[in-house]
Amino acid sequence: MKLTYSLLAAAFACGLASAQTTAYTTPVGYVTQTLGQNYNLIGLTVHQPTIAAGVIDAESTSSVTDNEVNFGTLLTAGASYVLELGDGTIQEITAWSGSVLTTPEDITANITPGTTTYKLRKASTISDVFGATNSAGLSPDTDGSLTGTDTVLVLNAAGNFETIYYFNDGAGTTGWFDDQGGEAANRRIIYADGFYVKRASATPLNLVISGEIKTTKTGGALVSGFNYVGSVAPVGLTLGTSGLEAYLAPDSDGSFTGTDLLYILQGGTLYTAYYFNDGAGTTGWFDDQGGDATNLKLEGGFLIKAASGPKPYVLNVPATYGSL
Repeated sequence: MKLTYSLLAAAFACGLASAQTTAYTTPVGYVTQTLGQNYNLIGLTVHQPTIAAGVIDAESTSSVTDNEVNFGTLLTAGASYVLELGDGTIQEITAWSGSVLTTPEDITANITPGTTTYKLRKASTISDVFGATNSAGLSPDTDGSLTGTDTVLVLNAAGNFETIYYFNDGAGTTGWFDDQGGEAANRRIIYADGFYVKRASATPLNLVISGEIKTTKTGGALVSGFNYVGSVAPVGLTLGTSGLEAYLAPDSDGSFTGTDLLYILQGGTLYTAYYFNDGAGTTGWFDDQGGDATNLKLEGGFLIKAASGPKPYVLNVPATYGSL
């Protein structure tokens, strides 16, 4: 997979719900991800627009409140939203009432009422990313066999991949479906997660996605085993600037025992990268050949194989994003 990025505008002003913050300026742009034959691990690196922002007035173990916003009239029933705190904490929001957002986890430790700021944006869906009528141009299924069909593999809440595809029988029956036959146009993709596009054809396909650039870090949790992670930032992030070394278990003696490993696709080659710390002052990112991996790019999606979990992590954006 090849990824390129273009800045559409240095600043884009749009309306925003909050009496505390009535206008929002953000850089926007688009990314082109070139999908080759077979599996492409990608991530969302430009995002849905911010629809609400402000200061959290109150919180509980299962909610946050902004008295300046009526989420009941602002948000759309059936959709999912992503709450973002300045420290990187994110939460998928699926329930709300009045000025209160219901949070799936207790995030009170990350909030100081009256001080902590937040942003809220809609979670992208399959139809947002690939188009309601498959404007992305994935090869559709025409007869239910999935022969020659491009498929999208997205993790579900149970940690298993769902296979999603576009159906077009040429006689007017079209739409996004999962491998159980269920409608999948509104299947959400949280930008912290990497996902696969399996391309059937040998002809490369350019997937173009436009949206906002997220200028703040993103926090999440790693489970034991493989984690499919989205880089969130479209360009400029490397292992050396990612900040991941503060959260991943390093190698200390070359044995990789208990070490968290990263797998990064660069120029068609899969690199295994890890952080080394011998406790005697020798530290740094290396690849599986012992070479310096500090400048390996994190673009699109990548894998982290965690030796244990669950445990938190925070992924930076490039420092230059602070001036965008």
